[in-house]
Amino acid sequence: MPFLTSLPCGICLFVACSLAFFPAPGHSADKNAAQPCRVALLLEHEDGDWAELLRAGLNRAEKDFPLHVTVLTVPSHEDQQAVFRQAAREQDLVLVASDGFHEILRNNAANFRQTKFGCIDAGIRAPNIMSVSFADEQAAFLAGAGAAILTVATALPGVNSKKIVGWLSGEDIPALRSQLDGFSEGARLIDPETRVVAANVGSFTDVESARVKARELLDGGADVLVLAAGRGNAAALDLVRERGVYAIAVDMNRDKSLPGRVLTTIVKRVDKAVYDIVSAAVGNFRGGEISVYDLGNAGVEITDMATFKAAAGKNIPPDLERRLAELRGEILGGGIKLKSLRARTLCDCLE
Repeated sequence: MPFLTSLPCGICLFVACSLAFFPAPGHSADKNAAQPCRVALLLEHEDGDWAELLRAGLNRAEKDFPLHVTVLTVPSHEDQQAVFRQAAREQDLVLVASDGFHEILRNNAANFRQTKFGCIDAGIRAPNIMSVSFADEQAAFLAGAGAAILTVATALPGVNSKKIVGWLSGEDIPALRSQLDGFSEGARLIDPETRVVAANVGSFTDVESARVKARELLDGGADVLVLAAGRGNAAALDLVRERGVYAIAVDMNRDKSLPGRVLTTIVKRVDKAVYDIVSAAVGNFRGGEISVYDLGNAGVEITDMATFKAAAGKNIPPDLERRLAELRGEILGGGIKLKSLRARTLCDCLE
């Protein structure tokens, strides 16, 4: 059975929505209102862009639906399966958004047939599961093309003549491998001589190792560095600032983290995925459905580079915006087809 891992921060989210309570005649009037949906966010790590995006989706849902939200942290060395099973017994909807919890969901969902589940950043097809995956290789392709255009624009301060772009991953997982593959294809399309050199930290929480790997990439000649290392991104960004080179962020818009030095961000609308599944759970839950968020439905995107362009001024590569707009149109029109290195499902339990 194929196994799909996921995102850079190792997170499980579960949401519980209680049914409306309709009291028998004679009960007090205050019990006549619907009970709030009980929502619990289960994190392996409390910080990081991925956790922040999940929280943002919940915050938005809280404004539109009656929810009761609890946030818990369950590191990977603790018994995550026990926590998952307790949630599945006590709650109505459980959402997961990390590789380890995807596997736990796959192995346990059939034991809780009355519980609804949402699977974020992977696909498990079963009657009581809604899944959202991402075609983030599309956005990564555009970012790779932008990086290649930048790294040959030697008029920009901090750009050298080596045509090397660095990619810093926290862990070697299918979701990031798919992004890296799309990014590399975009860079090669612009300039076949551009080299994308990847480094794997081994953990999304090891800040010092991320600093070491980022330094190695920059010492090797990279003048653009993609930050996909979780907690290690801040240390890598410090080196970008120190060396006067450029960065590309992942997941959440970080264009203003280092104004003028962050070219763009590869955005994944994880917050939208959370909101959409919660909304369906309190309305029309679509079990068995796997949705793919892509450029066409604005589920993935790259940011508009406005901060970078303002800082670059007259040194901005002259064809940057035009070329990226053309490539985006080719992806949307089907002229450029990108493969995903994700398995579309961990398990097709409908068959």
